[in-house]
Order: sequence, then C-alpha cells, then structure tokens
Amino acid sequence: MLFLGEAASRLTQPYTYTWRPIGCAMDVPTSKARGITARLNPMGGVDFATDKVLYREIEGNTTAADTVAFVEMLAGQADPACPTVLLMDQASIHTSARVGQHRQKWREHGLLIAYLPSYSPELNPLEGQWRKLKYHDLPHRQHASKADLRGAVGAPKWGTAA
Repeated sequence: MLFLGEAASRLTQPYTYTWRPIGCAMDVPTSKARGITARLNPMGGVDFATDKVLYREIEGNTTAADTVAFVEMLAGQADPACPTVLLMDQASIHTSARVGQHRQKWREHGLLIAYLPSYSPELNPLEGQWRKLKYHDLPHRQHASKADLRGAVGAPKWGTAA
C-alpha cells in the first residue's frame, strides 16, 4: 500500500518556537524571494509497510500532468501478480480527467488507485513525513537560494529522489 502527496518547502521555513530577552528586539531572518522561486515542490509516495519515501521535485506549480508522470513511474514498479493500492487525497490534480484516463492502464500494471475521504490528512502517513522533513530534518530554518534548500532536503536521507 502506497500513499501519495505533495508539499512545499520554502527558503524560509516557519519558526515553531522562539524567545528573546525582555527589551531585546527579535531578529528572525526571512527571504525576500516569493512564489515559485522561493520553494521546492516535492511530490512523493510512502510505502505503508516500510515507511520508505520516494519523491521527485516538481518544477513550477504541481499539475495533473505531474501526478500522471509520478504515478506512471510507480506503475512501472508495480507487479500485476501482487497488486499495489495507491491512496491519495481528493485534490483536483488527483481526481482530474487526465488522471482518470490512465487508471485502467495502471490497473493492468498492478497499481490500483483509491481515494482517501475528503479533508483527512491524518490518514495519509506521507503528511507526517513532510512535517518531519520541514520541521525536524532541515538543519536550518532559512536558506539563501533554492539550490541550498534542494541540498538540505536531500541531506537528511528521509526519502529517495526519483
């Protein structure tokens, strides 16, 4: 059983906790970069049995075509003799007609698509993996460039780049 999902890691990650002495100004570094130039968009899948994450970086905004490309890669690794269920949320990029056009082909390869109930991120273990990456595994909360952020995302070995 696999779970699919996406996340965004920004040049400046949110600070979950900070403090300062009374009377001292707080200096929290941020990035002036905004939009797509200031974030990485990984799409990934996590194997429920092994907790292994396979991901790929999406350039620009994530689309239904990106979903199809990623699921095609997963279908190529599936075994028709022992079908794999791929669970994903009901985001429009997952439920689009473009994705629907490929479902039968994926089924023949041994990859069955199913959807989680609406508004239930707690049922997708990949959401916990993204949270672990963003709030615990990234060594710094602020990165100078997208290349620095890309290196930091790859460094923790929390997943395998596809």
